[in-house]
Amino acid sequence: MTAGRAARRARSELGRLRARWSGADSGTAVPRFSSFSRTLAPGRLSLDAGSVTALLYGRLEPGEAEAVEGLIREVPGAWEHYFGEATRIADHDLLLALGVAFGSELLMERTGLVRAEPPEYVHSMTRGAQNAAGGLYEANLVIDALLSAGADPALLRRALDFGCSSGRVLRPLAAAYPDVEWKGCDPNGPAIEWASENLAGIGFFNSGPRPPLPVEEATLDLVYAISIWSHFHPSRGLDWFAEMHRMLRPGGHLVFTTHGFTSVAHYVTAGLRSEQQSHEILDALYQQGWWYLGEFGAAGDWGVVDPDWGTAFVSPEWLLTQLLPDWRVLEYAAGRNQENQDVFVLQRV
Repeated sequence: MTAGRAARRARSELGRLRARWSGADSGTAVPRFSSFSRTLAPGRLSLDAGSVTALLYGRLEPGEAEAVEGLIREVPGAWEHYFGEATRIADHDLLLALGVAFGSELLMERTGLVRAEPPEYVHSMTRGAQNAAGGLYEANLVIDALLSAGADPALLRRALDFGCSSGRVLRPLAAAYPDVEWKGCDPNGPAIEWASENLAGIGFFNSGPRPPLPVEEATLDLVYAISIWSHFHPSRGLDWFAEMHRMLRPGGHLVFTTHGFTSVAHYVTAGLRSEQQSHEILDALYQQGWWYLGEFGAAGDWGVVDPDWGTAFVSPEWLLTQLLPDWRVLEYAAGRNQENQDVFVLQRV
């Protein structure tokens, strides 16, 4: 068989399969996706230990957790609302958060956590007493991901939060690892200004919509980005991956999250996206590996206006096809971030 005949036959077979998939060759409409629910549970990192929380909580001396517990009991409604009839704190995250929220000088001295919540006009993903210690969930995610990949966070020297907003995740990380030179960047000017004025010991700076960043080549041990590549148009996202590669030292790590197939199920079952649009997203992931929509409009995202900053979904196959062999894949956990976004850990080659 000649190469031309083989190619035509392959195209014909592909067309037949596509027609069969859509029901066009049978006269009967066949649902392309019968359900958005997934029997595949969200993937897990090989280590899910709440490492930052454990490190901070472990700095409390015997009896000091009970002292913070007593402070929480003194706030009307707090104990009943958060702990019910419990006689001991079971959730260390919550103990740290409420200890900070209710002004436990003892806890803040021991852990290095600080009270700092931006005003309403400054962007922050979470607020209130339950989040007063900062983004502990995401901080745990980053460090657990590193540990899962075989890296030792104690050896970090310089690290960057790419898309840090007002520093919510940096706060517990800087408390847990005070010897690291932490940096944070974001295009949201008011958020960076507030963080610079209120979070000491962290280097904050504004980032533009496109690379480069004012960071020297091969000087970072870690970059992490939580729900950032879930917003870039994929072509812009690839530009930023190249910039991460430039800034990281050989062997350095990139921890990031994306919208993937689990996210499609997450949004449609939660009623946040229509079934029609969810079908469109799945079609795009199957056909080209990504889907993008500039959903923020003329007002932008908290004033940041950029046609390449909207909502993006990417398949892991497409993403890794673009990034390899310049990166080594060390960890992948589908839907690990809030049973929604996929978590990747890459190592710079």
